[in-house]
Amino acid sequence: MDAYKFGCFVAERRKELNMTQKDLAAKIQVTDKAVSRWERGLGFPDINTLEPLADALGVSMMELMKSERIVENVSTKETEDIVKDVVNVASIEAEEKHKIIIYTFAATTCLLSIIEILLSFKWDAESLMMSANIPYVAIIPGIMLIIYGLILRIRGRKTHGIWAIGICLLLVPVILFCAAFLICGIFNS
Repeated sequence: MDAYKFGCFVAERRKELNMTQKDLAAKIQVTDKAVSRWERGLGFPDINTLEPLADALGVSMMELMKSERIVENVSTKETEDIVKDVVNVASIEAEEKHKIIIYTFAATTCLLSIIEILLSFKWDAESLMMSANIPYVAIIPGIMLIIYGLILRIRGRKTHGIWAIGICLLLVPVILFCAAFLICGIFNS
């Protein structure tokens, strides 16, 4: 499926029905920004939205998937190709959402590690000693991501760098901990 062709078809059909993007969005219970994104060829609707979209535009699912009006009967081969395209698009979108969740999780964990180090610093001026806690908040998620990457690999799915993120989450707290002591040591000497 071609996102640009799909978007042009949706926009053309919507205009034929004298609907605004907001009207179409209200009919299928999505935002008008989502409709705008589809019409500009920047993505596809969620697989669960396809049927309501076809109904709202007054076209068949096959016409929506082919992104063109169909006058004659569609062959079985064309039907299979269209279904494969839809499944492929849904799979790609699911992988993108999965990556965003993993990257957000990792970034949040790194931020929490920095905060934990900063909050745990203690300075004893009499004995000239400094102490801080190793930020365990990143170590456990790091181990979990490595295990999750292993499970994905065993199942034959893409790991999207989950291994590297897990290893970084194991190393970042230690590196931050050491860097904090070096920086504080330089400023205190």
